[in-house]
Amino acid sequence: MKKNIFFLLLFSITLSINAQTKSEKNLGSWYLIYGTHGISKNWSILTGFEERNYLTLKNYNLTLYTLGVNYKLSKKIKATLGYLYLDIDRTFDPDIDPNTIENRFYEQISYTSKVLNLPFYQRLRLEHRNLNTLGTKKNINRIRYRFKTKILIYKKLYLTASNESVLNFKGNFYSENRFYAAFGYKVSKKITFEVGYLGHYINNLHLDRLLVGFFFNTDFTKK
Repeated sequence: MKKNIFFLLLFSITLSINAQTKSEKNLGSWYLIYGTHGISKNWSILTGFEERNYLTLKNYNLTLYTLGVNYKLSKKIKATLGYLYLDIDRTFDPDIDPNTIENRFYEQISYTSKVLNLPFYQRLRLEHRNLNTLGTKKNINRIRYRFKTKILIYKKLYLTASNESVLNFKGNFYSENRFYAAFGYKVSKKITFEVGYLGHYINNLHLDRLLVGFFFNTDFTKK
């Protein structure tokens, strides 16, 4: 009886591994560069670039360019209007068809607070996605909520973690979730690096991703 249970479990695990897609079997990567540029006391410009790969250093998945405007409503609350342009390859293998092009607009509210001397960052975003694949156009509206915290480990070294859920207004309601945990290093008041793990659930796929981020601030109000 015990042998039968053992072989049944082994068979189930084998099926599960074989059922994984190529994207799920491999460690992919996300590389991010984001900047915030102050232009007045309450206004700032957001710029960003991302490259995502199905493998760590190759097999292109997508590129993303973003531009946004931030307005500080108070010390804790910030509103953002933004635009993203994405070039997306949806296939792990070399694709034959042209990529999907997406133009995305969003409205966002960010809220910062502290509990037991730990910072907590909450972000609520409403997105309007306009996708074009081989002339076939599709519009998707969705909402995203992210909860994030950061723990100082030693001097400029810190640990950060976040979880973000994505909900569609039509079709697949719970379409995406992102869990992120990383080590960060604050080089200066204006420059920060992060390296960590992103667990990405999307379209019924569970993807493991290495994330490397470079974040910087500039202030054009100072002479």
